[in-house]
Amino acid sequence: MTRVKVEIRTMRRGDESMLLYLAEETLQPLAAGAGHPERYDPGDLLALFGEASVFVAESGGEIAGYVAVERAAEALEVRCLCVSPAFEAQAVAHQLMAWVEGVAFSLRLGCLRALVPASDERSQRLYRGHEFVPLPPFEEPETIVLEKRLRAD
Repeated sequence: MTRVKVEIRTMRRGDESMLLYLAEETLQPLAAGAGHPERYDPGDLLALFGEASVFVAESGGEIAGYVAVERAAEALEVRCLCVSPAFEAQAVAHQLMAWVEGVAFSLRLGCLRALVPASDERSQRLYRGHEFVPLPPFEEPETIVLEKRLRAD
């Protein structure tokens, strides 16, 4: 895997259109390929951008990817992670995950959690590579909940 160094920053006003375009390029085909095109809804994504903390990875002034997280009672939940096809296999997702873990530590949260479509094996590999483990079945049978316990310091 080639590793590109990214700078990670908080989403800024005006980023939404580029993040939506990136999601359309990556998440929409994923939902359609899983037989659930209705799971990709730009309106839901825009609402998420307004509710969640969104961190953008940039390389050379270009958006390489982003991650949206929300705080739950004892966990930081990864709601959406998206990497530009131009930056796939360059460790962008791994750098975003390391950032998210740092955010969880700074908030003194005990774990990270992610809901992943059961058909999205690539995302499942990413999370498992970051020591996430599956939890008991979720109420939506086509969704897997993965969790990573963080050590208490």
